[in-house]
Order: sequence, then structure tokens, then C-alpha cells
Amino acid sequence: MVICTADIRFQTHELIVGLAESPSEDDGVTGQESLGRYNRYMPVPTKQSGHPASAGKRVYRIGCVGYLNAKPLIEGLEGLSNPVVRLDVPSALVADLERGEVDIALCPVIDYYRAKRPMVVVPVGCIASDGATQTVRLFSKTAIDSITRVHADTDSHTSVALLRVLLSELHGLKPEVVAFDARGRAEEGTPDSPEAMLLIGDKVVNDAPSAQAYPYQLDLGEAWKGLTGLPFVFAVWMTKRGTDLGGLPGQLDEQRLRNAKQIEAIADRHAASHGWDIGQAHNYLERVLSYRVGDEQVRAIECFAGYAAELGLIENARALELWRAGG
Repeated sequence: MVICTADIRFQTHELIVGLAESPSEDDGVTGQESLGRYNRYMPVPTKQSGHPASAGKRVYRIGCVGYLNAKPLIEGLEGLSNPVVRLDVPSALVADLERGEVDIALCPVIDYYRAKRPMVVVPVGCIASDGATQTVRLFSKTAIDSITRVHADTDSHTSVALLRVLLSELHGLKPEVVAFDARGRAEEGTPDSPEAMLLIGDKVVNDAPSAQAYPYQLDLGEAWKGLTGLPFVFAVWMTKRGTDLGGLPGQLDEQRLRNAKQIEAIADRHAASHGWDIGQAHNYLERVLSYRVGDEQVRAIECFAGYAAELGLIENARALELWRAGG
């Protein structure tokens, strides 16, 4: 049995050191100071320049999702020649890492445990919610406790695993899960429309099925909070074990802290292109989501891994391993 509460402290390998005192976005701590305080064993890397790459200089490649929720992590980096930001769907990012197509990626947390090659967490940013997430939602024609089959958005790995955990723990269900392309789903009211479906990302806001057709709905972040009392971490920066990232982690951390001070401006710039109302986007980026990796987020990842291992969704809930300069 997995027991997760908000006050349990997990002794995570090397990652807990310093996380309890990790700063908030508004405590005046600079990005490099913040990175150094995550783990006292990890030297503070030198700052990576954002200027175009010069001859012979290594170009770092960042893999990230193109959803609105990731903009506070990468705004200001897109369009640079070093580092280069490459966008992909969440479920493809760990494969991009494994193939060496990117050096660091914002991967679904479940892929830390499923990756074919050992990954390490780079704790300079994540996508998390402390309660309702608004963009990871189960839609059902029937009552949740009578669901037998769920069509799951193929863009996600973590959200599908989280759905399995929640249906098992809260409703005693182990429904059949069918992968499908949510963008090409059958029209509402047709015989081919799913009994229940899990949608993630911007499409939950701009392409959600009607409440009339799908009256039973479940926000997975809200359900997880009710089950454990913890936030849920959907994605976190990862890299292959042994990767030399130079000053890239420091640059990512500084950009996150810088963007935290301009969330409304980021929402203004990107809401329309992602199909969001501006006011809704402000609330989502500023109040619904959080981006800092702290002690509570670590506990949440470990808790989720425990549930996933119990259901056989991962082989084992190995301890989180933190990236260190020099590999």
C-alpha cells in the first residue's frame, strides 16, 4: 500500500539536500544562487551566453512542449541560436533525449522511470499544479465509477498513468485504456465517439467536448490533491545521465525566475495563438500552475511513482537522481 501525505519527507538520493531551503520566485535570490542551493554537491555552473554561437562553441539543444503552460519556462529562449529550442509533444521528448536529438528536455515525470537509458532530473523548473490543473481532464458519458474503457490522448504519458492511479484508488477501476489522436476524434453524438476520454493541454480549453454530451468530468490535478494532499508534477527538466550541460541549467533557472515577474505579459502574447481567453490565460499561468522544483514537488513525484509501481505501470520507483556538473 502506498501512503502519501503532505508532511511525509522522502529521503531522495542527493536531491533532498538543499531542496528544503530552495527559494521562491520572489525571495530575491538570483538564478545561479537558486541553482546552487538545490544541492550543495553541485557546483554553480558558469552562465551560458544567449548570443549566437561562435565557431567551435557547443550549441545546446532544449526539448520542450509547445503548450501555453510551458511558456513561463522557455519565454526569451525561443529564437536564439544558442541554446536552440525544439518543440514536440510531451510523449516524444524522452525519445528525443535518448536519440541525442536534444541535450535536455521537459519530460513527463513517468518517463524518468520508463526511459531506456538512465535519466537524471535537472531541478531548475517543472510544470505542476497544487489542485485543479484545468488542462488534464477526463470526460465521460457515464458516471465515473461505471467507466469500462477510456480513450486516452496520445500526447501524454504521465497523465495516462495518473488517470490509472486515480481510477484505481478512488473508484476501484482498471478500465481498458485505448490510445487515440484527440485531434481527429469522432464527432459528438456519433456511434464512434468514445464513452470516456482523457484530454490534455490546450485542447481541453479550446477543443473540449460539451458538458451536455459528456456530463461526468474529472480534473486529474484536483483528484490527486484530494487523494494525497500533494501537488502534482506533470513534467520536469531531464537529461541523460553523464551529459555535460555546461551553464545551461543556470540559464534555464534564471529565465524561469525572470519570466515569473512577467507572467501577465507572457499570457498576453500567447493566449490568442493557443486558443485561450487572455483573462483565463493570466489565471492559469499565474495561479493554477507552479514551476519551481522544491521539497514538496519531490515528495509528490516519489508518491506518484509509488502508486505507479504498485499498479505495474513502472518496474520500480527508483530514487530521483539529480544532475551534477561534470556528469
